[in-house]
Amino acid sequence: MRTHSPALAMMALVGFCSQAGAQASCPELTRLRGEAAAASEKVRVFPASDRCAAYIRFSMAWDAVTQYANDHRESCGISSRSLSEFEKYHREAVNARDNVCAGRPARPFPPEIIHR
Repeated sequence: MRTHSPALAMMALVGFCSQAGAQASCPELTRLRGEAAAASEKVRVFPASDRCAAYIRFSMAWDAVTQYANDHRESCGISSRSLSEFEKYHREAVNARDNVCAGRPARPFPPEIIHR
């Protein structure tokens, strides 16, 4: 089964790199985002039998980032755009988790590669 883990890794890295100012003033946000990036890397190396658990941890890591960012938005100077990005990453991680745990690819295949 082919998964799109590189896309998830890129998603985590983009999220990890944005909002550098908030990272400096909120080390907890930096730590949580680092955990989300590490969880993203781990989903690629787990064997298929353990991949569901890895995606569960990945989605929980992005949930923690989103919750923290929402709760500390003002004190950390987190922009609406960054908060929206965190929420998007969390939704995508949950969707990938649901797909992988149901035995489907992490992301649906684009229509142009599905042949009928």
